[in-house]
This record gives sequence, C-alpha cells and structure tokens, in this order.
Amino acid sequence: MKCPKCGSVNINVVLEQASSKTKSRNMGCLWSIGRLFLILCTCGLWLIIGARIGTHKTKYNNRKVALCQNCGRKWYI
Repeated sequence: MKCPKCGSVNINVVLEQASSKTKSRNMGCLWSIGRLFLILCTCGLWLIIGARIGTHKTKYNNRKVALCQNCGRKWYI
C-alpha cells in the first residue's frame, strides 16, 4: 500500500469509530402499575427500593483508516 500524496509505504491501518447508536427499552405500564400498587400497600416503604431502569444497547460502526506516517495524510479503505 502506498500513500497517494507522498508515495511512502510507511502506513498504519487503524479502526476509527464512525458512529454509534443506542437503543433503550423502558419498563412497561404493568411494571409501573404494580410498583404503584406496592407503594400504596406498604404506605410508601416500597420507595426505599430504587426504581428499575430499562436496558440500553449501544452499537458501534467502525471503518478502516490508513494513516501515512511521513506526511500525515489520512484516507479510508
């Protein structure tokens, strides 16, 4: 592989994070109704136990990048 700018072969290929996307899934309405019912039945003692937070999944998109060590030019492979 050669650098298109200077013609050097001193090149590093690395992965660069292009983008990321996070999906979140919250608790449903039955969970909220059940929690409210338990709070009312225990006169508020159920509030001591923290509310459950939904799940999150993050997906990362990476791309290959070549970087010339002599001139510093960067291009995508």
